[in-house]
Amino acid sequence: MNWRRVNFGLAVFALMAVWSLMTPLFSGPDEPSNFVRSAAVVRGEWVGDNVLPAPLKSYWTTTVDIDPQFGAANNIPWCFAPYPDQPGCGSRLEETQITDIPAWTNMGRYPIVSFFISGIGTVFGAQDLSVRAARLMMSLACAMLIAVSVAAMKRRATSSIGVLLAILPGTVFLASTMNPSALEICAATALWTIMPSVVAHDRTRFVVLVFGVAGALLILTRAIGPVLYVLVIALSYVATKQRRPLVVIAQQVRSALAIHGVAVLFAGWWYLKIYSFQINNVLSEGIPSISLRSQIDQAVRHIPMLLDQAVGNFGWLDAPMPRVALYIIMALYCVVLAMGIVVGSAGTRIAMIALCLVTILVVIILDVNYYSMLRSFGAQGRHIVPLLVGLPIIAASSVAWKRNWEVAAVGLWGLVMVWAGLGALRRYSVGINGDNAMDMFTDRAWNPVLGFWPTVMMLIFSTLAVVCLFPYSRPSAK
Repeated sequence: MNWRRVNFGLAVFALMAVWSLMTPLFSGPDEPSNFVRSAAVVRGEWVGDNVLPAPLKSYWTTTVDIDPQFGAANNIPWCFAPYPDQPGCGSRLEETQITDIPAWTNMGRYPIVSFFISGIGTVFGAQDLSVRAARLMMSLACAMLIAVSVAAMKRRATSSIGVLLAILPGTVFLASTMNPSALEICAATALWTIMPSVVAHDRTRFVVLVFGVAGALLILTRAIGPVLYVLVIALSYVATKQRRPLVVIAQQVRSALAIHGVAVLFAGWWYLKIYSFQINNVLSEGIPSISLRSQIDQAVRHIPMLLDQAVGNFGWLDAPMPRVALYIIMALYCVVLAMGIVVGSAGTRIAMIALCLVTILVVIILDVNYYSMLRSFGAQGRHIVPLLVGLPIIAASSVAWKRNWEVAAVGLWGLVMVWAGLGALRRYSVGINGDNAMDMFTDRAWNPVLGFWPTVMMLIFSTLAVVCLFPYSRPSAK
């Protein structure tokens, strides 16, 4: 066992845990419903009872037969969630008044795998401790996937910088707030990193295990999972130099593929019988619609906003990361991608260009689908990150990284992560209101659970731990 990689995974977990402590409970998108769903799934309520679709309780809402105090979570974040200029607030879950019996969740028909993981944390009952524990369970699962991703890169004697660049501030935030998209993104990261070993016939237990687990999690975490799974495998195959025939690959990893086949069948059944149960009750019926051409045009115009969200938005799409930090990380990405294009093989270039085009196509399909159901464009940045993480992983794998290049890239990543964390603290301590960023140091309306300054110090030290424990490439022999 390589303890440096284990320690790196622990450092990533510590960073995600700090983020979970520095934002208010239920500050993540759909986190109240994710929490209720998590509590229900581990208590045997896999779906719940039907609720007729309505604008605020859409197609996937169900009621669940659990302690209704869990459902009080749905009332907590609305003193700050829709108002980016308002600081964090909210009552303790165990003290919040129950307004709905039985409890309900907007995620009631979503695939269940991620909710089993976060649901373990709800063992403490309907109280804040369960929310925090559920957050930590999701962070732990994501950190483990990142750790095996790094191990997969090191097995190929390839720089792990692409994996680190896949850990965007937005992904860390999602992993710290009990969101299924975090598990989906980290599972996709693991699949992107292990696929070259699968294609190149590195037939070891580690490779088959990671391939099997990462693929199954990606398939089962969200409704679009099987599509993402196929895209990751196809583009990874194109990007890998030493490609073996697909039939040979399938024979070598047939046990993992068998698991994936069962997962696809289950995901298909779930989509047709559970997830899509009420889709025919179209909420948009009778509402005028723009033309399909206009829908596609709006979806394409939506892409820059989605990329912004993908890098980092630390609330219910109301708290974008600091602009200068965004520009720094985007510049770093552009440099890495350009290096991959220039130095990489023809397969690398084809895969990267195809991945960009496929991502645009996925955005269009998602937005057009959302518009047909809700008369609004509902694609979010986190929905395309499982594809986008493939870009830095493919590009960085094509470059012979010098140690000083890695140190510079990791240093910039650490700077951006701390800066983004301070941006999240600003949003919840004083609200985003003009040029009031410095007020969080002197005149706070809300403080993290462990205090402002201790949290800032933990943010800095946990980021430094990731930077210092990153498995840098060995210096070239002179």
